[in-house]
Amino acid sequence: MLTTEEYLEAEFGYDLARARRGFKIHAAVFAVVMTGLIVLNALLIAFTGANFPWAVFPLVGWGLGLTGHYFCGVRGAAQEIRARQAEIRKSARPRVSA
Repeated sequence: MLTTEEYLEAEFGYDLARARRGFKIHAAVFAVVMTGLIVLNALLIAFTGANFPWAVFPLVGWGLGLTGHYFCGVRGAAQEIRARQAEIRKSARPRVSA
């Protein structure tokens, strides 16, 4: 049987791995979509009269969102999980019956 501390450590590891996995999926989708948009923009510039590199805008915009996801969702995840677990510990203290 698990102790409370063992359970909280296991939950911490699970939640941290989940946060990292979410960021990796976000980064992979970003890479695939941005590659497609850059190739599309390059083909339009090469084969049409277009000469504006519009793919830079979604690259920068989504890149900022991805950066925010990394700092808040990955680097800040440990602090957030620990804070949540501290709240759980406070509310789960055994009550002394009178």
